[in-house]
Amino acid sequence: MNTYEKWIADSINQIANKEVYFNTDMIMKDSEEISTNIVAELIGWACKPQNESSIIIARDCLKQFPIEWVSLRIKQVAIKSIDITDDWEYRRLLELCELISTDLLKWAITLGEKSNNPDIVEAVDDYNELLQARN
Repeated sequence: MNTYEKWIADSINQIANKEVYFNTDMIMKDSEEISTNIVAELIGWACKPQNESSIIIARDCLKQFPIEWVSLRIKQVAIKSIDITDDWEYRRLLELCELISTDLLKWAITLGEKSNNPDIVEAVDDYNELLQARN
């Protein structure tokens, strides 16, 4: 386990107050509050850092959950977990959502549609074009 993965594992285990890192069944069976807080923490790790390793590790963790389960929680906590007015964090959220499902990506796109930030508008346009190219 590299340093970044250890940091993420420690943060997840601390929220659960037990060893649950990369054990999706244990996380899903935990209380709604704890499991949602873990998803929120992973969203933070997947969208905030500048380091690619932590972003990839957190994305890999989130992709392990069933799509419906994780999509619901991402929708519940994404806005609280990251700054969607920050173009770096918003674009990372779009990338994460694309990895999970098209429906989740469509939802994430709507978060930036009314932005006045040209970088966020560009991200929205990029991902709308991506969706159109798939159809």
